[in-house]
Amino acid sequence: RAKLCRCPAQPDVEEVVRDSAGRMVTWTGLGFARVRDGAGLTFRVDNVPYAMDYELLLRYEPESAEDWEAVVSVSSQVLPTSPRCGNLLPSEQMYRQSLPHSQRYVLLSRPFCFEPSTPYEVTMRLQRAGVTQRHPGAFILIDSLVLLPRVSELPGFHGAEAAARQEELERYQCLEVFRMAPPHPLAEACARLVCSVSALMHGGALPCQCDPQGSRSSECQVQGGQCECKPHVIGRRCDHCAPGSFGFGPLGCSPCTCSPEGSVSQLCDKVSGQCRCQPGTVGRRCDQCQPGHWGFPACRPCQCNGHAEECDPRTGTCLHCRDHTSGRHCERCQDGYYGNPVLGSGQQCRPCPCPGYPGTRHYHGSACHADDETHHIVCLCAPGYAGE
Repeated sequence: RAKLCRCPAQPDVEEVVRDSAGRMVTWTGLGFARVRDGAGLTFRVDNVPYAMDYELLLRYEPESAEDWEAVVSVSSQVLPTSPRCGNLLPSEQMYRQSLPHSQRYVLLSRPFCFEPSTPYEVTMRLQRAGVTQRHPGAFILIDSLVLLPRVSELPGFHGAEAAARQEELERYQCLEVFRMAPPHPLAEACARLVCSVSALMHGGALPCQCDPQGSRSSECQVQGGQCECKPHVIGRRCDHCAPGSFGFGPLGCSPCTCSPEGSVSQLCDKVSGQCRCQPGTVGRRCDQCQPGHWGFPACRPCQCNGHAEECDPRTGTCLHCRDHTSGRHCERCQDGYYGNPVLGSGQQCRPCPCPGYPGTRHYHGSACHADDETHHIVCLCAPGYAGE
């Protein structure tokens, strides 16, 4: 069995990370690729161990009670060279496959001959069946593409013992186990047979190859070769971060912890941990308002009457008021100045002439204001001084 990487062919394909949270798990790994009606998805296949026919099985999950279909093609930039696959050109493989909404996987109607050391691309356009108008709000969830070998082609399934092995595979439904997501535990007879199949395809047992940074040890499971991974690390060899985590290293990976209110998704950059922010939010976790705004997650502009650009991100109090202003919104003149600094008044804060100006040795006032009737400046004198 081979679970292949998902490589979005268009921007309207997104990775959907799922957390079981007590619910029944219907996916492998941590999530799905969520594909919009009419969009494409490409699977890259470059790790085939044995030249033979493989059945292609697609695991999926519709979001509504609609049937879908996939227009599938298999291509390669390299011509086949093995005797087994040499007579088949990838361009011959293009067909339409029905994806009933009542099912969760489908065995594609045609197998394909894959050979080692050759990169392939399995591309499919996914669309609702029976309609011509694409719907931008319709999606289907794609879990994985699985390659199931036609074991009857393997050397160990020829000759006198072949019938008995084939009968055991069918009796215990060993190959059917890998169709459902996630696969059920293997029966003991299946485990033995699958190990035989794996050994025949790979020419013997394979080394574990556990990544020294991401693995807890150099040992792996006998069946499948899965290494024991450090926190938030995945992969058979434990060599990369799980979706929703970043910073692969000796301690494993760290959770992205993207803000649910401020980020587009729970996925972040696998190196820096930077989350994808909603408009108006910033920060690695997208948990802050952009400069000049406050009140996360309902970020709104700072109101500072044009005398400051920034305010306290939690309270909205303006910071570093200019033009001799003060107050929560820079809405009044600081002590020693008078005027109306509110935006749109057409006035500004001017120094109180009491009798000098603030900062000079002749200034003996503490504040002043303009009389409403006479418009004369009335000084509030400092202790020990009196006005005329």
